[in-house]
Amino acid sequence: MKGKGVKSVRGGMQGDLMCHIVVETPVKLNEKQKELLKEFGESLGGTSGEKNSPRSKSFLDGVKKFFDDLTNK
Repeated sequence: MKGKGVKSVRGGMQGDLMCHIVVETPVKLNEKQKELLKEFGESLGGTSGEKNSPRSKSFLDGVKKFFDDLTNK
């Protein structure tokens, strides 16, 4: 994360914070756990989950937002 790290001893500039994230997913689920995950997925809006996954937006959505932001300033 740019500018969120520790300050340099010599220059006093803020460094970048580097993070390493490990995501573990369960492998063996029982039927109850599978049903709960299915319900959770449906509560997010189905398989697309556009509201919950920022990477699911298309390139053209980003271009449209860019020009919308320009006209709203």
